[in-house]
Amino acid sequence: MRITTLIKTFVLAVSVVATCSMATPLSEHGQLGISGFNVVDKNGNPYVLRGMSLFWDTWGFEKFYNSGVVSTLANDWGANLVRAAISGFDASRAKNMIQYAKSSGIYIIIDNHSHCAHKQTSEATSFFSSVAQYVAQNGYNNVIYEIFNEPLYEECSGATDNNYSSGRTGIKWSTIKTYAQTVIAAIRQYDKNGIIIVGTPNYSAGIEAAIKDPITGYSNIAYALHFYASTSGHGAYRYQLLRGKCNDFPVFISEWGTSEADGNGNFNQSMNDTWLSWVETIGVSWANWSISDKGETSSALTSGASSSGGWSDYQLTKSGKYAKNIMKGRNAGGSIASVGLSEAIVDCNMLNGGSTAEFIRTGIGEFGLSIQAENYLDSSNAKTVDDTKATNERSMQPMNSSEVSKLSYAIEGAPTEKGYYRFQAKIAATQSGYLTYSLNGKHVDSLYYEATGGLSDFKLLKGMIVLPKNNSVSLEVSWKGNAAMDFFFIGILSESDSVNYGLLEIDAQGNRKVLIPEDDDDDEDPLLVAMRPGLSAGKSSLELVNRNLNVVGLTSAQVSVFDLQGRVMLKRQIQGSGALDLSGLRAGAYVVRLKGAGVSETKRIQLR
Repeated sequence: MRITTLIKTFVLAVSVVATCSMATPLSEHGQLGISGFNVVDKNGNPYVLRGMSLFWDTWGFEKFYNSGVVSTLANDWGANLVRAAISGFDASRAKNMIQYAKSSGIYIIIDNHSHCAHKQTSEATSFFSSVAQYVAQNGYNNVIYEIFNEPLYEECSGATDNNYSSGRTGIKWSTIKTYAQTVIAAIRQYDKNGIIIVGTPNYSAGIEAAIKDPITGYSNIAYALHFYASTSGHGAYRYQLLRGKCNDFPVFISEWGTSEADGNGNFNQSMNDTWLSWVETIGVSWANWSISDKGETSSALTSGASSSGGWSDYQLTKSGKYAKNIMKGRNAGGSIASVGLSEAIVDCNMLNGGSTAEFIRTGIGEFGLSIQAENYLDSSNAKTVDDTKATNERSMQPMNSSEVSKLSYAIEGAPTEKGYYRFQAKIAATQSGYLTYSLNGKHVDSLYYEATGGLSDFKLLKGMIVLPKNNSVSLEVSWKGNAAMDFFFIGILSESDSVNYGLLEIDAQGNRKVLIPEDDDDDEDPLLVAMRPGLSAGKSSLELVNRNLNVVGLTSAQVSVFDLQGRVMLKRQIQGSGALDLSGLRAGAYVVRLKGAGVSETKRIQLR
């Protein structure tokens, strides 16, 4: 009996030692950092984090913020990461969660889960200073700081503010960057190496602005990209991920959901597989939303599941089972195929293959590319709506159709020579109206559009625009009524434009440009005036018969004929009725302007 007891004791002791010495993600990979696009481990090797985000630590869901939940994620789900979505600057809770993650040998994101962090910079600075000091004092190396969860509006009130009830000004990257620089400096006083994740505009869906103007002076900085796979409009975000990869720019998917964007709605298996195939093929770290038993699609747990972990499969939702399968299999070294996904075809050339820019919520558009309507710089009385009929499956619609809706953009790369260029807009409307556009604060034109039959029945609206001698211009478009905007296009005139717009785009030397009229002494340009609908309706004082332009019913007027490059081809003073012989002009389209006492008329003509 004594020998048996000794053997049992020895076996138990060996088992305890083996358990204590088992490798964990933290013991194997140590302090993480950022190198180019990748998260890297202590040896500088790329290392992908896959884990779960807890739900907001409020409304009763703080019950999941405990060691049992973290241990279950680490040991049963195979997670190497947990995210603590802390909304109230609760440093004590953050420190407890850090300890739980440390004990389980995994990494943790301490997330300032707010839509309005820039309005609470001092509180955020104090919070992260306290956390970073705790990390430094204890020598912890498992902490990642997410300093701004999902930036939304310039003017906002409180962490949970995502109110769509009225026109709001979307937050600018410059605002986020200013906030981030202050908080990063506070963290780096204590923790010199921990990864810091910075949120990006529009629910952390706009990393393009950060790519153009990254935070400098600090190492180990990454930028957040969030998506919800079953939302059709979020599919375009994959190109942001690819853009980050192709620019060797660090992207961290600190939140994604299997559901639609509100956390509820549909769970679309195909759309989730498409997304995760991209994510796993590219190799980017992620945290799935969320560990909670809230009755919504993105919740990983069924109602009433244990708040201390140890869940059986029947306590997992479809979303929970999906996320667990992928993280457990991939973190254990399984192939993409082993978790039910397939290698995605991702190629940097995909970013250069089309004339339509992907949705990049920077407010900046490139001359000669379609500018997505939802990629606004500022907005008023307009909201982004998922729309499968729109080009990128998103459009802008009014919040109140009785008020004016406005969207503003910056256009870069425009030609440095002043001239006329093509303007297009894709619009759907339940009633007719006018789309007005302005450049650099000056009104340009108003284009009339007919009702299209519905807000998803898009039609192309064509016009003309004058670009000043400036490489960057501001564009504002506005409309009143129930209309949806899809995209805008400003580009060089093409050969077909003489038919589509009444414009000729090739001069005698073959140059594709249009010159400003030399004698333009009007506030309104004759070519722009000629584009307005209805100008030829009603009784006109100008009549073209063969190659004679008859002017009738006037006492005295000046007649000017412009070619469609804006050059004055003929100018004459008419007394009473008269005729101009245009036989010396080449065949093509022209604009005639008649100005006199009490009369002003502009008309397009076509010489055969």
